[in-house]
Order: sequence, then structure tokens, then C-alpha cells
Amino acid sequence: MDALLVIRQNYSNFTPVEKKIADYIFEVGDQILDKSAQEVAQEIGSSSAALVRFSRRLGYDGFSQFKQKLSAAYIVHNDDGKYYEEVSDTETPKTIKNKLKVRINHMVETTNNALNDETVAQVAKLIKQKEMIFVFGIGASAIVAQDILQKFSRIGKKVIFLQDTHLFVSALAIHKTDTIFIAISMKGETKEVLDLAEIARQMEVPVVAISSREDSKLASLADHLLFSLSGEDYQMRTAATMSLMSQLYVVDILFYMYVSDNFSESYQKLEQTRDVIRMLEDKHK
Repeated sequence: MDALLVIRQNYSNFTPVEKKIADYIFEVGDQILDKSAQEVAQEIGSSSAALVRFSRRLGYDGFSQFKQKLSAAYIVHNDDGKYYEEVSDTETPKTIKNKLKVRINHMVETTNNALNDETVAQVAKLIKQKEMIFVFGIGASAIVAQDILQKFSRIGKKVIFLQDTHLFVSALAIHKTDTIFIAISMKGETKEVLDLAEIARQMEVPVVAISSREDSKLASLADHLLFSLSGEDYQMRTAATMSLMSQLYVVDILFYMYVSDNFSESYQKLEQTRDVIRMLEDKHK
């Protein structure tokens, strides 16, 4: 994992000493690679032991291994350390593209590491077993719900996405014996999503959560948790961008797992939907 972005991701939870070390790293850039632990400690007014603790806090064996990972990060982004900084008022299209590229790469790697392969496989099989998928999210999570509707509908699954919660629970009550509920909330604390998840559990409908928090209320209500990156440690709107992209990435992984498990059937349905879409497009030529 990109060491510089690991620092950025954990920055808000650092102690004052750890923040001082992190600030120093971002200030001096790759110059730190030529310095010993003693030299760094002296320059920041700390101790070598503090640097070791900082390195271990981030998951490394010690300061030497941490520097190796930093070196790899600087090689990948050796042209501009500012790509690890937040969006400012002096950006160009090029710098914005590069900053988002760094974050997208980090999002993919972090999500891959955290998303449990067995859970993905189990949810894909559960979707196959059930006739219908009920899905719900609000705000940016509604975009993810719409993506699930679009993807799985095209391979023959019946997907229900209703933003009126009264209509949602009414439909769920009618189809409760043969459905799965996918609840989407970045922090796992969205009231409307929690209300529906609680009702689904009372109806004994399997609940799948797409969320970034294992300790959230939604995670506690879910039978399966599909982890997505929160992005909240980034400032401004890059946090929302990364959260949304991570949720969509999780949906892609789940979708292609389902397609792989049911390849012939899914391919046939996709061809059928492609054909009818072509017919519609031909009418506009």
C-alpha cells in the first residue's frame, strides 16, 4: 500500500507527536530517505523510539522498512510530491488529474485489502438463490443503488429500488420470502437505511451492507458486510469522490463474481438486453 497515502488516511487519528512526524515527512519529501532515524528525530525534536512507534502504528516492522515503502511511493510519484496534498486554489487540470489518480489507486488497493473474498462469494451465491434484490441508499449512496439496479437488471434479476420508504417496505412485505436487501451507507448510520434494515431483519430477509464501518449500526444489523473505503480522512470533496468510487467498485466486484458464477445465463441475458437497446438506438438514427 502507498505509504504516503497511508499517512494521509490515518492523519486525523494521530497523536500530536505522530502528526509532527507526518508533517515533517510531507515537508521534506524524499529527502527523508537519506536521513537516519537519529537525524530525523533531531530535526523534529523527537526521538528515534517515537519514529519506530510511528512506523509500527502504520503497520511496518520499523523505521527502516517504513523508509523502504516511502522510497517505493516516491518512485511511483517522483515528479511531484504535491499529488499527495489536498485540492487547493492553484490547481491545473493536470495536477487535479494526478491527485485523483493517486487517490483512485489508493482506493482500489485499500478496498481490495479490506474486502473479504469469502463474503463476496457468499453474497453472489445468495443473490442467485433469491428471486429479487431490494436495494436502498440516499444521497450519493442512491447512485450506487441505481448502479446495482442497472447492472443486475440487465442479467435478468428483478431489482427494486424505491426511494419512498413506505412503498419500499410495502413491496418488501409482499416479496419477503424470496428476496435479499442490499443496504448502502458510507458510515453505516443513515437513519432511513437503518430503519429499513431493521424491518428487513424482522421479516427475516437477508441483509447485505455496503459500508466503511465494521463497528456501525448497519454492520451490526447485516448478515454480510461488503467493506468500502470511507475517504473521510481526505478534506473537501475528494472524500465524497473516493467514498462513492469505492462503493461502485465493490458493486463491480460483486457483479462480476455473480456473472462468473452464472456465466452462460448472464451472457445470454446481456446479449438479449444489448439487442433490444440496439433496436431502440436504431429508431433514433
